Amino acid sequence: MDGEGLVVEDENPFKSPEKKRRFTSFQSSWKSSFDWIAESRRGPQHVTCKICGCDFTISHGGRHDIQRHASSEKHRQNSKHVLYVRSTQGHDEQNSCATKVTAAETAFVSMIAEHNLSFTCGEHILKFIKKHCADPEVVKKISCGGTKAACIARDVMGPKYQNDIVAMCRKLPFCIYLDKNMDWGEEKLLVILVGFFDVDLEKNVIRFLDMPRCVSETSQAVFDCLMETMRKFNVPAGNLVAFSSENDASMIGTEDSVLSRLKSVSPGIVNLGGVCHLAEICSNAGVEALSAPLAELVSDIHSYFSSSAHKQHQLKTLGVLVDLELLKTIKCAPVRWLHLSKVIKHVSDLWPALLPYFINCESRASKVELISERLQNQELRLVFLYLQFALQPLCQFHSKLQNRDSRLVTLHEDVNRIIQLYAERLLKPEAAAKFLAERDLSLLDDADGLLQNEAMHLGSEVGEYLRVHAGSLTDTDTVKNIYKKAALFCTAVLKKMLQNSAEHYSLLKNAGVFLNPDSKLKLSGKLALHLASQVGMCLTGEQEYQLLDEFSVYQLSDTIDVKTESNPHVNDTNACVVKYWGTVLKQMCRSEGELPIFKKLMLVLLCLPHSHAEPQRAFSIVQKVKAEVRHCLTLKALIGLLSIKMNEDRECFEVQYPTEILEAAKKATSVYNKEHKSLK
Repeated sequence: MDGEGLVVEDENPFKSPEKKRRFTSFQSSWKSSFDWIAESRRGPQHVTCKICGCDFTISHGGRHDIQRHASSEKHRQNSKHVLYVRSTQGHDEQNSCATKVTAAETAFVSMIAEHNLSFTCGEHILKFIKKHCADPEVVKKISCGGTKAACIARDVMGPKYQNDIVAMCRKLPFCIYLDKNMDWGEEKLLVILVGFFDVDLEKNVIRFLDMPRCVSETSQAVFDCLMETMRKFNVPAGNLVAFSSENDASMIGTEDSVLSRLKSVSPGIVNLGGVCHLAEICSNAGVEALSAPLAELVSDIHSYFSSSAHKQHQLKTLGVLVDLELLKTIKCAPVRWLHLSKVIKHVSDLWPALLPYFINCESRASKVELISERLQNQELRLVFLYLQFALQPLCQFHSKLQNRDSRLVTLHEDVNRIIQLYAERLLKPEAAAKFLAERDLSLLDDADGLLQNEAMHLGSEVGEYLRVHAGSLTDTDTVKNIYKKAALFCTAVLKKMLQNSAEHYSLLKNAGVFLNPDSKLKLSGKLALHLASQVGMCLTGEQEYQLLDEFSVYQLSDTIDVKTESNPHVNDTNACVVKYWGTVLKQMCRSEGELPIFKKLMLVLLCLPHSHAEPQRAFSIVQKVKAEVRHCLTLKALIGLLSIKMNEDRECFEVQYPTEILEAAKKATSVYNKEHKSLK
């Protein structure tokens, strides 16, 4: 200490200098482990806890200081509260989203109802929105009002699909399907569909070609309209190999019909109209042979109850419900009994209730008396019961023909089976065998060959009725008459069936054998030549030898098995055969020039129409599109819509259009506007 009281430190030159303490600073990498921390405004030696809302120092322990704060009681309690708040907010957000979705779905259903759309259509619209409207920019800019939509359909997409079908008709054999019963105001339209075998799709398809105006419904006018359409599209008449239409004399008659005129242009054209309508023709012939007032009784019952709700209520109190809509179908002209099998069964089921009702009916008007008299007629009652049994094989055969797949392979066998069944119901075994072998219609009129009454099978319903009412039928001719009528029915069916299938009996038989893959190694070249002649392929001598060579290539090629797990129709002979030939043609005729004559023969056979069901479905689509809501459309716009709808197999939201179509669609409205300005 010096004199002034100050302490003087001893200076030691050998003493080491004192070390400075280092402080820990905030590191951004810690956020990956502690998502609740953030940099503090107090400096790098502090962090902010977003949960607790406070700052704490990390200058001494760094990461350890953060862990120590996380384990504190204060932070644990605050964390629990934050988790609860977040879960509540998430639930609210989820509920809000669900509410918005429900609101959108409700509005969507309202739109469907307002515009009379189907639920399937609504489902497709949603799929379209999810695919094409995911980009907000697209949603903002998309605009497709009535004028623009009509322009794209009429001037771009419709012609595109129409030209695609024309291109197919120019290179493939095809069948023409016609419907002349289409009205357009005071004008008549001719609906022209084409059918051909699509190798890529491995099936026979029916497409919309055109719907021109037709001056009248005469055969000459229809023929001229069809020929003009083919000339307009430059479709070669030689590719038209088959023709199908309604069972009308002006369309398929042997003289002065559309078919007879087509044969003058293309002599080999095939029409299997008799086979297409076979079940319907035979059923009508059978019912007419019975000479019973079937339609009159059903029509009178329908008229009686449809005229008064009180009468319907009276019947309901007895526990009986009359299906008036079903009975109403009897009024359609001409009566098609094959389609009225349900009517026959319905009346038969109602008979026990209708009989006492009309007997005790207070009104004794002439119509009531007539209905009552007919219901008391046991013979007429037996006819109704018998028809339930008699029409069943024809109904089953007709149902097979409604199948979308070609049944050409088994059609000959199916027809033979029907003929055999009705022959067995009518003829003695020896006579039936002779009839099936010779196909001689005169054998049906030989009384010695017919079964005796007791040997004829009339069905379980008739058998039960005869057993229950045996006492009241002993002294009448009712029993004899029902057996006689059954014989008349079978005779009429057999005659019509043979008459309408005889013309194409050989073609159906040969085609079925030739198309069947199981017969591949058993076939002969002569059969191929014979089939080519039957379907109108006029071959030169050189072409015949070429067909034989090409047939040999097919016959000696590797066998193709299409009965795999991927094929859902493994047990359907016809579906397997169609798929088989699609595969054969793709593998053996990869290029345009490979096996040309053999390929054409197969394409002709595979496009032959043998059922009227699929064309009728197509014509129904035409009628549906041309509904009253489209009355403001031009004919060209309607044709465009039909081309789009009927010539595309893919779902609307799956189609990818080529660039040239998209470019044309961009310009469609501007082209339309320019045309209309020039007209002004």
